[in-house]
Amino acid sequence: MPEIVDALTLHYRKWVAEHSGEKIYAYVIYPVPLIAAIGMSVLTEQGLKQVAWEYKTKHGYEQSLEQLAIDLRWSVADTPYCGDYLEIFDSVNERLEGMLSYVDSLEINDPAFDTHYETLESTLVRALNYFRLEVLGGATRPILYVDFGDMSDEDRLRFIKLCNTPEMVNWYLATNKKAS
Repeated sequence: MPEIVDALTLHYRKWVAEHSGEKIYAYVIYPVPLIAAIGMSVLTEQGLKQVAWEYKTKHGYEQSLEQLAIDLRWSVADTPYCGDYLEIFDSVNERLEGMLSYVDSLEINDPAFDTHYETLESTLVRALNYFRLEVLGGATRPILYVDFGDMSDEDRLRFIKLCNTPEMVNWYLATNKKAS
């Protein structure tokens, strides 16, 4: 876990230094399937407006900018800051990729597969919670969580609950409800 927290810290500090005028509302670990590698997705109000504008003007979406922003708010892949500074995670990702041979040796219904996967998920959650405490000084904002991109709202909410205060969970629920 220390290696993940170190990478999160370096990424966050570099990102904030280069985007100091942006307001982050979510800082998200964005793993590939089987958690064979991780990257970050930074969701900001400014980035959200930029992407909504691009969808409207470049891609011809008919919804209003306001509705596009509501619909895109929790789409980690649709932020302009998805996957920034991936090189920071090279050593973490080398270790994660190194575990794939073990995972490949398991059957999908093998309890060891579930244990391995749950352990990796738990490690990411613990890293985010430690990051909040040590780097963010316990601040409740931004929302921190793990997002696999194509996961259900229920799974996303599970991760959000594991990494955030009830007030932030309620804020997420309120903003996500608008999109429904």
